Amino acid sequence: MRAIPILRYLPLILPAIRLAWRLFLDGRVGMMIKLLPVLAAAYVLSPLDLLPDIIPVVGWMDDLIVAGGLLLLFFVLAPREVVLEHLLGAGGREEPAEHNDTTVDGSFRYTDEEKPR
Repeated sequence: MRAIPILRYLPLILPAIRLAWRLFLDGRVGMMIKLLPVLAAAYVLSPLDLLPDIIPVVGWMDDLIVAGGLLLLFFVLAPREVVLEHLLGAGGREEPAEHNDTTVDGSFRYTDEEKPR
């Protein structure tokens, strides 16, 4: 019965976890920033909490608030372009060189290939 209210938030929680995982694996995110999700996971799994898990609801909310705050900080401190790339689905995949929308300025002229007489 207690897990039912949490199911309501799964459409928000699962994409956030996927985004955190993709950002964690992306090489463009700094190592110090990548410590935040590790700390969040360690805090949730650790038996030492600010409020013990013996207290049914308050102990679990404590874990949720601290882990959620650390993940939010991870999303904020990660490079904005990288986060947007992963949110929009590009996921760090490079485009082929012929389709990178590069504009090259130049000029041209027509020449007559026949020799003058």
